[in-house]
Amino acid sequence: MMMKFRQIFLLISLVILVFAFAPETHAQDGGLVGSVKIQGNKRVDDSTILYYIKTREGEPLSRNQIRKDIEQIYNLGQFKDIRVETQGGLDGLEVVFIVEEIPSIGDVVLRGNDKLSDDEIREKLALKRGTTFQEYMIQEAKEAIKLLYHEKGFFFVETSIDTKKSADNLTNINIRIREGEKVRIKNIRFVGNKSLAADDLKEQMETKAETWFSFLDDSGIYKKDILKLDMFRLEGFYHDNGYIRVRVLEPKIGVNKKDKEINIIVPIEEGPQYRVRKISAQPDETLTEEEILKAIKIKVKDVYNVSGVRADILNITELYSQRGYAYADVNPVTKINDDSRTVDLSVAIDKGRKVYVGEISLLGNTRTLDNVIRREFRLKEGEVFDSEKLKRSKQRINNLQFFEDVKIDTRRGRDSDLIDIVTTVTERPTGSVSVGAGFSSVENFIFTAGISQDNFLGRGQKVVFSTSLSSIKSDFNLSLTDPRIFDTEILMGIDAFNRKSDFFSFSSRNTGGGLRFGKAITEYDWVGLNYRFEDVEITDVDPGQETSHLKNEKRITSRISPTFIRDTRDNFLNPSTGWRHVVRFDLAGGVFGGANFHKMSYETSYYRPLIGKLVGMLHGQIAWADGYGDGKLPSFERYFLGGPSSLRGYTIRDIGPRDSAGDPIGGNQSLLINAELQYPFTKGFRGFVFYDRGNVYGGGPDIRTTTTTWDLLEMRDSIGAGVRFLSPFGPVGFAYGLKLDQADGENPGEFHFSAGSAF
Repeated sequence: MMMKFRQIFLLISLVILVFAFAPETHAQDGGLVGSVKIQGNKRVDDSTILYYIKTREGEPLSRNQIRKDIEQIYNLGQFKDIRVETQGGLDGLEVVFIVEEIPSIGDVVLRGNDKLSDDEIREKLALKRGTTFQEYMIQEAKEAIKLLYHEKGFFFVETSIDTKKSADNLTNINIRIREGEKVRIKNIRFVGNKSLAADDLKEQMETKAETWFSFLDDSGIYKKDILKLDMFRLEGFYHDNGYIRVRVLEPKIGVNKKDKEINIIVPIEEGPQYRVRKISAQPDETLTEEEILKAIKIKVKDVYNVSGVRADILNITELYSQRGYAYADVNPVTKINDDSRTVDLSVAIDKGRKVYVGEISLLGNTRTLDNVIRREFRLKEGEVFDSEKLKRSKQRINNLQFFEDVKIDTRRGRDSDLIDIVTTVTERPTGSVSVGAGFSSVENFIFTAGISQDNFLGRGQKVVFSTSLSSIKSDFNLSLTDPRIFDTEILMGIDAFNRKSDFFSFSSRNTGGGLRFGKAITEYDWVGLNYRFEDVEITDVDPGQETSHLKNEKRITSRISPTFIRDTRDNFLNPSTGWRHVVRFDLAGGVFGGANFHKMSYETSYYRPLIGKLVGMLHGQIAWADGYGDGKLPSFERYFLGGPSSLRGYTIRDIGPRDSAGDPIGGNQSLLINAELQYPFTKGFRGFVFYDRGNVYGGGPDIRTTTTTWDLLEMRDSIGAGVRFLSPFGPVGFAYGLKLDQADGENPGEFHFSAGSAF
């Protein structure tokens, strides 16, 4: 009896196991398939499901294939249950796949969100109409909405989500939001900061307490991830002040629901301050210990500064890279002496192998010829690699102003001691047909037009025809320039012009042309020699105002002008650092014929980054001119100031000596100082504020606002603001200057329009 019971039990167990692990199907092997049908689907088309089913009419029914078909349909992710039933038919077995679809999301309705728009919230949600609905998505949506509102300062937000199935197997979702009121950070307090002031610590944090202008910059909002990063910033600040054992603990967040404010307490364990006791380095045949230590700015007895040490290591790495060791591995090794509260710093160097320049390849220059770019490279294939020369090469290519962007990447060459250089450029339009207009209180309506090509035929040659017309001038200019004539280091240019100007006390028409030559003598130094011939006609001089140097006449001038330029600016179009010096001499007459006079000028500009993107600029210019022999300085060669590129806020009528009628007659000396604070909002758009100071000096009937010679105390000055931007037609600027020493009869300020680079 017991044996029979055991046999029955084993049989039942076996049956259970068979049914438990068998696929959910009633299909049997054998017999031909007469038809394949789909049942239960409402959203997914029959054709879509049948595409994945390999059981075919006319073929034998296979349990194994049925199992694979079920698996393929499941993989669509649209069904939560699939069954297969078979029954006999006239043409063979009828195979029916019975599916139960996972509901899809229908309408997603938001209610109660007054402070945030529907689009802001929907962007954070995975609940999209038509996507498959899963229960876990409800909780994810609640968390996403909560996080979004917390980022905006709404810490008391509450969200409820209801779902309702429709007849067509869609799940409609209703989201109800109770936003509550915005909560801001009231106070950030530090505990344990005995050495560093709380204000200094707050400066290191992106998280800020609420201020009166928080509605503008969204300060005072608590963001958990940002605060976490702030703790690392605080640690880094302490490390840079010698507190290398500091511990910035988890901040304590207090939410006051009644007053709707957050208070943050940051506990700090400062520890002692450490100083540098000893600095050493490993010299080799490339760099001596003295050369290495010279690159280290931190000194013995200084407070230990982690960021400073990191910068010093980069400086040493750069020194090796400049000598061909592009893969030098430089590491600081520190020994901390807790008893003496000092740090011993040694520099370990593995310079690796010297590398040479492999292949220099160019990408992206669809217009500019290869040699125009290659001749700007300071490195040549096969020579020792030098990172400083590579950096300078990028500057020079940028300063061609042919490209929107220049990227230079290095990669290992075909041999281990070679480094390939890949230069990728993005061409910018270098040809333009420009039309512009402006207004000035002196020139009235200003019209400018021009046709230019800065990269003619992709050869780097420049062709310009321009005109500028206003009530007091009409200028026509044509110039051709080849910066590398016949691919040499020599610049050559040809100019032709016809200019008419009204200086109020007289008018002049200058017609002529010239030749220009120039050559770079060092990486940053350039010399030039120009020759210019002009036929000048002076008219509109009041007979009562005529003098020996100011009268209605025709004159010829023929001059040579040697020039020296030193330019270390990082970018010619939008500089942020560097100097520019220009020394120029004009010698006219004598053996060249025409009027006898000479002129000298010195001009300098200095750019320096200040705070963040803010750039400071100082510009100065001093000039002097006079006749020689029996000649006098012609009136049309005298200096005038006032306008967008000199003394802003003034016109030429306001500056320098005047005749008895009050019209400007210019001077033989000038002095100009400009100071600007520039902020680059984008690569091609800058705003600036300025202070200008200058004057023109010389003799004349009326010198009430000047003197006969340079005088730093006798200068006109102004303040103002403006913008400069790179338009499709070239650099354009607008500025307004306000006089600080307005004289009787003068306007309080002037609006200026300019085309071309400044200073």
